[in-house]
Amino acid sequence: MSIDTHDQHVAHEGHHESPEVVDGRQRLAVWLFIGGDFVTLSALLFAYLYLRGVNTDGHWMNMLGYQGHTFGWYENLAGSAAGLPAPTLIHVHPLAAGFNWLVTLVTVISAGVVWLGERGLRATKNAKSYSAMAWLATAVVAVAIVLTIIQLRHIPQIFVAKNDSHVMAYTTYSSAMLVLIGSALVHLLLLVFLGLGLAIRSARGVISGEKWHQARLVRIFWVWVALSAVVISAVTTTVNTIH
Repeated sequence: MSIDTHDQHVAHEGHHESPEVVDGRQRLAVWLFIGGDFVTLSALLFAYLYLRGVNTDGHWMNMLGYQGHTFGWYENLAGSAAGLPAPTLIHVHPLAAGFNWLVTLVTVISAGVVWLGERGLRATKNAKSYSAMAWLATAVVAVAIVLTIIQLRHIPQIFVAKNDSHVMAYTTYSSAMLVLIGSALVHLLLLVFLGLGLAIRSARGVISGEKWHQARLVRIFWVWVALSAVVISAVTTTVNTIH
């Protein structure tokens, strides 16, 4: 071995890190990311509970406005000689708890599929089987995304006319649910991206029975998303109305 070759070999060895070191650093990064996500979730739930508690001007689930027609119908009426009728106090009911828990259940099932897939990969070393499980988990999350979009579309809007402003508005409860469900939708979209990555990389051999660390990293975050969905559903379906 020449001196130059030896120096290059030593330099390469000096920059090489063991798989255990790399895996430890990546796991730390995932847990730090989850920690930041936990803080954000806590802030959203605190805002939800605070707004429900103060019920400013009785607007938690009530708003002075109009309902029963489209925005365009009221806009046309506002421009007519007749003008708008007197606004009424409109009460918004909580979103269906059963549908809320259905979305959560689907998310939990997807996390269970990912976890079982990872355990099977580490036990049997069968990357093709794991790829199929990753595709299945991604498909389940896609179902959760569709259900979440339906849930968002069921958040009621109220036509409000104040001075020269005519807008569709949300009650405080509806606004809080819009943010929480929207946050859940962002997490589900991220899971689809990660699930596709797992399925494709395992099919190509990048993730295998010997190289399963990335599968564990994704599983940790996936389970966190499922647990956070359970917490959000538990809070929003039990603490909603003002008694």
